[in-house]
Amino acid sequence: MATSLPHSRQSAGSRRPVLARVLLGLAALALGMLLGRASAPAASRSLGATTEAGGARTQAGVPVGFPHTAAGAAGAVAAYQRAFATPAILRPGVLRARIEAVAAPDYVQTMLGANSPGEQRIAAGPIGQGARAGLRTLYAAVPIGYRIESYSPARTRVLTWGFTLLGNDSAIEPAAYFGLTHTELIWNGGRWRIAETRAGFGPTPKLATPPGPLGGYGVMDLATGLKSYELAP
Repeated sequence: MATSLPHSRQSAGSRRPVLARVLLGLAALALGMLLGRASAPAASRSLGATTEAGGARTQAGVPVGFPHTAAGAAGAVAAYQRAFATPAILRPGVLRARIEAVAAPDYVQTMLGANSPGEQRIAAGPIGQGARAGLRTLYAAVPIGYRIESYSPARTRVLTWGFTLLGNDSAIEPAAYFGLTHTELIWNGGRWRIAETRAGFGPTPKLATPPGPLGGYGVMDLATGLKSYELAP
């Protein structure tokens, strides 16, 4: 049965601090997206080529077939972050399936334990209720930049900075959550897998553009009509 949600900016504002707290765990992968040039060996392929190559093989809806290179590791982090920044993650079983697809075997339970409470609270709250009721729901990661902090064929560390957009057509006015993510990847079973990930909010740039006449909910009309694309370095 569809759940009716009040169209109220006041309720959106009152819920935002709660959403900010629960997002920290769930968005550990989604906060930092990848764009630009990595501090990687010169022989590494461009991120665009890496991402395209990784799309050939998927598991639980996540691209996993990335090359055994620094650029391949960066492309894997990008794909994994995208897979955790979508309303699909709120459906039963999807979070576990995607974590099992991208995490190292001995990190699966740790990652599930850190992310499941936040995912459950969001799914039970106005975002999840709205998605089940058929409301347009905005849950997407937006790339800003990344850096390869260390690389070896066995283990790679990637720093990403970006923001997650979250909101819907009714109760939650769309908001952006900036954050940094440190991701440790290991090469295991012929693919890059997450061995550890840490995320935190910020740094958040000062907003220099005054609000437009459409207001916050105009973001829904704009964002749902856009297609994602990559920019070459």
